[in-house]
Amino acid sequence: MKNRKYIPEDIESYNKLKVKPLLFVRGLTKKYKGRRFPAITKLDFDVYPGEFHAFIGANGAGKTTTFKSLIGAYNNWDGTILINGKNNNTEDAKRKLGYIPENARFPSKFTTLEYLIAMTRLSGRTKEESITIATSKLKELKLWELRNKSPNTFSSGQKKKVLLAQALIHDPDVILMDEPVANLDPTARAEFYETLLKLKKQGKALFLSSHVLAELDKYFDSITILDGGKVIYTGKRDTIIKEFMNDQYTLKFSAQQKLIKYLNDKKIKFTEDSNKGLVASFKKTTDITDLISKLAAQHVYPEYISKSTPDLDRIYASKIIKGSVDQIEQKENKN
Repeated sequence: MKNRKYIPEDIESYNKLKVKPLLFVRGLTKKYKGRRFPAITKLDFDVYPGEFHAFIGANGAGKTTTFKSLIGAYNNWDGTILINGKNNNTEDAKRKLGYIPENARFPSKFTTLEYLIAMTRLSGRTKEESITIATSKLKELKLWELRNKSPNTFSSGQKKKVLLAQALIHDPDVILMDEPVANLDPTARAEFYETLLKLKKQGKALFLSSHVLAELDKYFDSITILDGGKVIYTGKRDTIIKEFMNDQYTLKFSAQQKLIKYLNDKKIKFTEDSNKGLVASFKKTTDITDLISKLAAQHVYPEYISKSTPDLDRIYASKIIKGSVDQIEQKENKN
């Protein structure tokens, strides 16, 4: 059966938007031959100019399949993918798209400068233009001193910078990054993110997957969470944080063991926070009032109570249920 792509209704809804995303995805579905379940099913999400969009999920949840569909490595999928309003398989769209894969591979007989010049020539530039652009990107990313060396000899951080330079040579609007900080040391990761923040200020749309959620937590403006090949949340940072701030409180009392006993007796879920005390989930604020009253009767008093700001690790852990598509298939087969 022929794949149904670039749905007219989706295009119409895009055209009606007052503020248009640079990356617009609707109903994206991809099924591999011989698999019972699609790898991804009806994904909807948007990424806007100047936005750092985190794309997270378990291994096997469909992240890499999504990336390959977005960049055109896969062609047999259903749905709509627009890059700055253009169908993603068009030349106009590809000119607006930059991509950094998880693994860095380079030709063996090219220096770094020769490699970037060759990649720039492929984008339709003249030889003179290509030399100018490649030189500019290497200097911009502090790789100029390495221009005459093979990128295959570089550290992981330097290789990722070369990939970033390659992604930027045609000045894309959207930059897709699949685990770009994997295997980088803390200094290299910090440098990489600093570069991304500069690109964000230029109005680029950054779409990035990473398993290092603590770092993503510092930077993301919006997020899409995949679970079992489906989107379980997509939206702005402030929205999802408000959702989790409704019932999460950080607590520290004069006798923490009695606090823990009370929470266990009442079957109130909590986790330990080594810095301030415990983070507990309450269904309603009157539960906190009851806790304070009951512990005060035991001469146990609060030293610190505050609504806690949820981090990305906690948000992710609370959202994920199915994990990968493989796990879903295994569960179905057992049943």
